[in-house]
Amino acid sequence: MALVGRMAARQWRDNQLILTVEYLKQSANEIDFIRHLRTCRECRMEASLSVERYGGRGLPWFLDLINDVNEDYGDPEYQIDPRFADCPRVQDYRIGSYWDRTTDSKETLRFIDDRLNWAEKIIRQRIVMATQFYKRLNNWNLNGEPPTEPSLPF
Repeated sequence: MALVGRMAARQWRDNQLILTVEYLKQSANEIDFIRHLRTCRECRMEASLSVERYGGRGLPWFLDLINDVNEDYGDPEYQIDPRFADCPRVQDYRIGSYWDRTTDSKETLRFIDDRLNWAEKIIRQRIVMATQFYKRLNNWNLNGEPPTEPSLPF
C-alpha cells in the first residue's frame, strides 16, 4: 500500500507541477498584455471601445465588467474576495456607453489604466507565490503532507 500511495503522490505532484507551469505562462502572458496595452494606441482604443460597448467582454479578467471581480450582484450575503478589496470600482468612473452616445473616452481610459496598475500588482504577487509553490512541490520527497497554496486557482 505504501508503494501505491507513493505512486499516487508522484502522479499528483507531476500534475500539479504541470498546472503550475501553465499558470505561470498564463500570468506572464497577462503581464505582457498589460505592458503592451499601456503603450499601443490602437489596442488602447480597442479596449476602450470594448469596455464602453460590450462591458469588456473578450478582455482579460481584470477588464471584464460582465463578470467583474468586485461585483456583489445585489446579494447582501456576498463577500468580496479580500485580495480584490482595493480593485478600482466601475461606479467610481463615468464610463460612457456607446449605445446611448454618452461616451467619455478619457474617463474610460483612466479606468483601464487604474485597473491595469491594480491587476499587475496582483498578477506579480501570484507569480511569486506560484514560483515558491513550484519550488516546494518540486523538492517534496513524497512523504508527509503535500505542499499546498490555497490562494492559487488550481
